[in-house]
Formats: sequence, C-alpha cells, structure tokens
Amino acid sequence: MIKKYIKLTFVIIFIFTTNYLFAQNEQTKQDIIENYVQQLAENSDEELDYTTLFDDLMYYINNPLNLNEASYADLMKLQILTPYQILNILNYRKRNKQFVSIYELQLVKGINKEQIYSILPFITVGKTKEKQKFKFKNMVKYGSNQVFMRYQQVLEQQKGYLPITDSALAANPNSRYLGSPQKYYFRYKFHYKKKVFWGFTGEKDPGEEFFKGSQKQGFDFSSAHLQINDIGPVKKIILGDFQAQFGQGLTMWSGMGFGKSSFTTNILKIPRGIRKYSSTNENLFMRGGGATVRFKNLDFTAFVSKKKIDANISVFDTLDNDVREVTSFQSTGYHRTPNELADKHAISEFIAGGDLTYNTRYFKTGLTFVNFKYDADLNKNIQPYNQFDFMGNQNFNVGINYLFTYKGINFFGEEAMSQNKSMAFVNGASFQLIPQVSLAVLHRNYNKSYNALYANGFAESKTQNEKGFYLGAEIFPVKYWKISAYYDSYSFNWLKFLTNAPSTGIDYFVQADYDASHNVKMYFKFKQEIKQKNKTTDAVAINPVEDYSNLKFRYNINFTVSKSLTLKSRIEISNYTIGNNNPEKGYLVYQDIIYQFPKLPMRVSLRYAIFDTDTYNARIYAYENDVLYAFSIPAYYSKGIRTYALIKYKLTKNIDMWLRYAITKFADKDLIGSNLDEIQGSTKSEVKVQFKFKF
Repeated sequence: MIKKYIKLTFVIIFIFTTNYLFAQNEQTKQDIIENYVQQLAENSDEELDYTTLFDDLMYYINNPLNLNEASYADLMKLQILTPYQILNILNYRKRNKQFVSIYELQLVKGINKEQIYSILPFITVGKTKEKQKFKFKNMVKYGSNQVFMRYQQVLEQQKGYLPITDSALAANPNSRYLGSPQKYYFRYKFHYKKKVFWGFTGEKDPGEEFFKGSQKQGFDFSSAHLQINDIGPVKKIILGDFQAQFGQGLTMWSGMGFGKSSFTTNILKIPRGIRKYSSTNENLFMRGGGATVRFKNLDFTAFVSKKKIDANISVFDTLDNDVREVTSFQSTGYHRTPNELADKHAISEFIAGGDLTYNTRYFKTGLTFVNFKYDADLNKNIQPYNQFDFMGNQNFNVGINYLFTYKGINFFGEEAMSQNKSMAFVNGASFQLIPQVSLAVLHRNYNKSYNALYANGFAESKTQNEKGFYLGAEIFPVKYWKISAYYDSYSFNWLKFLTNAPSTGIDYFVQADYDASHNVKMYFKFKQEIKQKNKTTDAVAINPVEDYSNLKFRYNINFTVSKSLTLKSRIEISNYTIGNNNPEKGYLVYQDIIYQFPKLPMRVSLRYAIFDTDTYNARIYAYENDVLYAFSIPAYYSKGIRTYALIKYKLTKNIDMWLRYAITKFADKDLIGSNLDEIQGSTKSEVKVQFKFKF
C-alpha cells in the first residue's frame, strides 16, 4: 500500500516539475517571513513559539527601514546582517551622504547578492524626515489595530473527554479532563509608528475550563503589555509582560534564543534588552515593568518582575496555608486536571535586575546583573546527575559581555557567574575570509554547577555542564551554488539524565543550495549527531555509556510554475543507530502545492506526505504551513500518510480568514497517543479556524 503511494507521489512530482517554467512568483509578505522562520525551524526537534520573531519581521516588512535614517541598532534588529556588514552600510552612507537607490547595496563591501535579497523586503530608500513631536490625537487617528481570534480542535474522541459516571470520576478525579477539547486563542495588538505598542493575549488549552469552574474569568492564560519608546533620554519603558535579553544569553535571556541552524555563520545573539511580550508560553516571561535610559554612549536598563509560577508542591504548611517546598518548576502551561491545577501558580517568583551597556560604533560592552527570589524552597529529588542543579529559594547572576569589530572581524562573548561562584564562558568570532567565504568560530565552557534560571546560551543542551567548540562556514564556490556547513564538538564533564558517566558528542552539518533563478531553488542537506547515553542491559550495576548516531539526509526542491502556482517537494531519510545494534531507519516523502487564485483573494496550501520509520527514534520533523502566529513542526513516525489543507481568504480589505484541516492516517496503529490523549483508532485529525480584523 505504502509503495503504491510513493510511486503516485513521484509521478505527481515529475508531472509538475516538467512544467516548472516561466514567470517569477511575487511572494506575499507572510511568505517571505515564513520562509525565513522555516529555515530556522527546520533544525529544531520541537515546536517552538516564533511569535516574537514573526512580529519583529512583520513590523519591518510593513514599515521598512529607510537606509538613509536607520541606525546601527535598527539594522541589528533585522537579525540578518552581521555587525561588520552594518558598519559598512553606515560608512558607505557617510561617504556618499545618502543612498539614492536600494541597489547601491551591491557596492557595499562584505554584502553578497543573497544577503541583499534577504533584506530587500525590510528596507527602503527615501529622504530623511524631520522627527515629529508625539501627538496623542495622531496616535488615535493613525495607529494600527489588529484582532486575532482562533479556534482549533482534534476531531477524534480522546480518552480524557469520554463519558464517565459520577462515582467513577469521584473515585479517580484525574481520569478525565475538566474542560472541553477546544483550544481558543485571542490577541489584540496596537502600534503607532515605533513609539507606542500595547496589546492583550488570551489562551485556553484543550482540556482546560472556560468561563466555569477554575476559570470563571475566561482564559486560563492572559497577558498584557504597554511599551513606549523614545521619550527624551528614555529609550524604552515597559509595563505589564515583557522579556529581557542581554549579552550572549549566559546571564539573562528570556524567550527563544537561536543556536545551530542552516544559517551556519549567524551564531551571534542579538540582545534586544527589555521588550514587550505577546506570546503564549505561560512561564518564561517577566511580569512587572522596566525602563532603558540613555546618557550619551551609556544605556542603563532596570527591570523588576513578580508573578506566580507553576511548581510541584512537596511540603505544604496547613497552619498558615503556605507552600514550603517544591520538587520542580513546571513549564507545560497545562491546567486540565485537578493534579495540574494543584501545581498552577503554586509559588511566587521575584526577579530584579539591570544592565549597563557602553556603546560606540565599533565597540560595545555591558554588565548584566539579576537576582531571583522564590517564596518556597526548590528541593529536588537528588540524583547523581542533578546534584549540582539550582536548589533553595534564591540565586544571583552577573555577567560581562562584549562585541567589537576590528578589520572586518566581529568578536563577541560573555563571562558570567552564579551565586555559588560557578562560571560560564562563551567567546566567538565571525568574519569574511574572502568575498566568497565566511567563517564563524565559537568556544563555550559552562561549569557543571553554573545555575542561571533564565539563561539561554549557545549550547547543545543547556547553559550548564558543557564544553564545546563550533566552526561554521558559508561558501559560494561557483555561480548559483552555496555551501553551508558546521562542525560542533562538545563534552559533558558530569553526568546527565540517562547518562551515568561523563560523555561527548559531535554534530556535522552540510547543506548545498542551488539557486539558478527565482523559479527553481533546491538544496541537499546532510546532518549527523553522535552522542552517548546509557547502554540498555539487564545488569543491576550502573549501565555503561555507548554511542548512538542520528543521521539524516534531505533533498528539497521548490518550483515557481507561475505567478499563481508554487510546488515544493522533499525526500528525507533517517538512520538511527545505538552501539552495534541494527540501524533504525525511516523516510519521509511529501509534495506541497501552493496556489494563489488569480481572480480571488484566496490562497490554498496543500501537502500530501508519506512516511515510514522503524521506530520513534528514527522520526523526522518537517515544518508545516499554518495560520498566522501558529507554528507546526510535527514528528513524522511509524507508517502512514499525512495531509493538510490551508486556505487563506481575504473576506474584505480589513478581514482575513484562515481555515486549516490536517489528518494523519497510520497503517500500523489502532491506538494513537497515550494517557488521557489516547485515541482508539488509526486516524487523528485537527481543524483550525482563524480570523484577523484590522482597523
């Protein structure tokens, strides 16, 4: 059965690819951003929230940066150009007074054709304008308002929602979800130029109650923010929910931080300081306020946060009704059963910190400090691998970071210390060896007892118990071809979960991109990870560690058939090997069809995928098109077929609608999922509906 579908898929690919010719596709704004996010997401083995990145890029695609006005900080926010390239743009503008045409970027040293194409949607060239005074009536009149409303649901009956008698539920209250299977999402956002931003986000997860029981007020998670920029010496002031990102992520970096990706030389983290938060991660953000003030070349940021967080309670004082100890902090954000509700907002987290940064055109250095305080002790179940983790109710971190450019080389790094005097270091450099070759190197050393609760440094696992060396390269060997590669070698000097001894690992990555025209793009990708974990034996003694290898090969090709039709085809093979055991193999083949109706404001994205893996270890991840501000990177495993259809329709000038239906049919399963998410059958399907209102 599966072989027949594979043959059919190749026939479809062949028919379409023989007719790929002709016109260039005019990508929509969302397409451009989705392609960029996809390249970052393709190396991830989990569904991350890219809302903040999407927001940033969407803002600049709707409000392009004027190259004749943009500052160093403005261009850094695009997260596409290196500091060296930005300095060359600014120096070119200084020498020539201003840019006359956007195509003058070809004359800027250190920027190649591909990078110019990457930033074109986010920049423009125009006359410099005098700064206008802020007027409240102009904000009300010209401000942009957007409202998003989303509904989604798994259509098959899951165990957690099955009927149950009152007596059976009373005997086992955690055997069913308290709420309905629907997921609801609401978001309102407002912005006026670069001056004022405010918004509200609400989310109800499947299984959570809504306007009843534990959630009589509605959404299980609610978030709001207000951000005002550039009021005299005050660069930024924020109230409500926000993120804090400084240095290279060793001291303080809430939210997502990019690591290894197909952008092999873009390893420099671009800190944004304090900034508004509008995503739906229910724990990894700040709630309170902060401000950044500039005095000539000095930026001083201070922030404070206090919020309730989820935790597993182990000791509860019934006399004063206080939590005394918890065994772990929870980050799932799910509150669907009595047990999960018991963990919700179990303890308070207080965070206060700041950053002092000295800025010049070629040099930047900063001092970051942050203090954490909890109203209960974290007392983990001590195991050999976690005995150096954070325990107690207070921690302090301080770090020094730097970034400077010298003769075309970008040097960067951060050195940090936690309250227990353990250290973490990261240092790196990126540079253009010749116009066709760019390199990046990075060394990291994170002590096994370094504890930073909101750290997100460059790492294979986390900012603790890791040493490593990374080398990345980007090469343009001949016309139309680009080679991206990295080598990352790392070691863990202490034990890890499921690894009862110090261990090592190596990552290899090579990707060859071919781009002869805007109509045909393809790439070949090879990636292998070799790590160590416990050997599975029947012996009572401590298991020895052994190597395991995860190898993947991918061929991807995109065709622009016409202005209306785009085709995307992929073949991916995985090979997972533990020790001397036989390899666990898998493959994924899919065909995407994206069609923009010429005379209708409607676009349809379709996927037909076939997958077959021996085990879950050989699973393959693939990015899927989704509704705006939803990101889907599911694992394809076992044997079966997955298809989805996504329709975007512009109902009016100010109202957009998305409809998505996805279905997976397994050929070797009659039971999907586990515990309360269990589905009796071989099919799982999901529907999403979203509306956007702009006014």
